[in-house]
Amino acid sequence: MGLKNYLKSKALRWALPMPFECVHHAYSTISYFEGNPTDRLLDISIRAADEARKIDLKWLSDRMKEDQRTPGIWPGQHYRLLAALLRVVKPVRIVEVGTFTGASALAMKAHMLAGAQLVTVDIVPWHQFERTALKESDFQDGSLRQAIGDLAEENFFRDFSGTLEECDFLFVDGPKNVVFEERFLRQLAGLKLAKNPLVVLDDIRLWNMLKIWDEISRPKLDLTSFGHYTGTGIIDWNGHVPKRPETAIKH
Repeated sequence: MGLKNYLKSKALRWALPMPFECVHHAYSTISYFEGNPTDRLLDISIRAADEARKIDLKWLSDRMKEDQRTPGIWPGQHYRLLAALLRVVKPVRIVEVGTFTGASALAMKAHMLAGAQLVTVDIVPWHQFERTALKESDFQDGSLRQAIGDLAEENFFRDFSGTLEECDFLFVDGPKNVVFEERFLRQLAGLKLAKNPLVVLDDIRLWNMLKIWDEISRPKLDLTSFGHYTGTGIIDWNGHVPKRPETAIKH
């Protein structure tokens, strides 16, 4: 944590102390977001929420160095939901932005279709994370591979754009510093994603991510209750925003 973020955290805790004790917490706000979800998003979400209840990720908990109970309990942060979404959507080309410890990649890899491929992207190789849950054996069958680079950087994004254009499921779990997310989503909007991909955006309720989530005009839906406590949102990237019904109250 940088000095600026540390001082901000200390100031917030002083000015706005938490009303209860909890292991993990972050500051956010009560906000209204207009999502205009498509029928496709609603159908996928209902099926995935039901599917997530049946998924057992205790094996993943055992491989994680910290928070070992997380994937094995409900809702299991976003791990069970990601696995369930793959079961429902059945993508064959999956991209993850932000490898970190590899827990999300492992949850998805275990529930991919035979012949599907997951490419996880980070600026740091997976084996350099002290708390990584990944092993060399996870990459041996070729269904999982890692690409190293910064997708907010124009040259790397251009080189990687072909992989993004071919994906039908995209999980974005970047640094949450606003700059990355704005640049990445702006560049992504300039591509032709032909496979009608589902985009999952992590941490949408964190303070830094509220503006990012609010400004996404594509059909979207907040699935936080079934995903990550810091927010999980899904986007029908190529979907059309449904027309809003006429309100019964005239102003």
